[in-house]
Amino acid sequence: MLEIYYGEGKGKERVCIGAAITAALRDKNVLLVNFQQKVDNYDKLFAIAPHLTRLTLEPNTGVREYFDHAVRMALSFQYSVLILHGVFDSVDSGKLSAAEVYEFLSNAPDSIEIICTGTSVQEKFLPLANEIVEMKQG
Repeated sequence: MLEIYYGEGKGKERVCIGAAITAALRDKNVLLVNFQQKVDNYDKLFAIAPHLTRLTLEPNTGVREYFDHAVRMALSFQYSVLILHGVFDSVDSGKLSAAEVYEFLSNAPDSIEIICTGTSVQEKFLPLANEIVEMKQG
């Protein structure tokens, strides 16, 4: 299952955090991958969710290598939920190949629930999604 949350409106990070905590508290293994440099500190909240692993893009880290590492982790360690927060922003900025992301999303195992976010999303990703939510300002 693939869920896409995109748009100029706020709330995408909250959706990711909420989905991650909820799934982890239901004993699902969750991998939360953040492609944005600025990350709010939710350490106390994450302390209650033992099945949650977080990856954060460090300065001077190659985004493509980071994405590849996250995909390998998601597939190798039997994660039930994979959250790629800001992945579409990395595609839009040219730091990550749309073809590589599309290849992964279109071939990902059905056993993994995937949530992707970004300010915008290329049209070719939309047919892959089971749920699409546009977050608008207002």
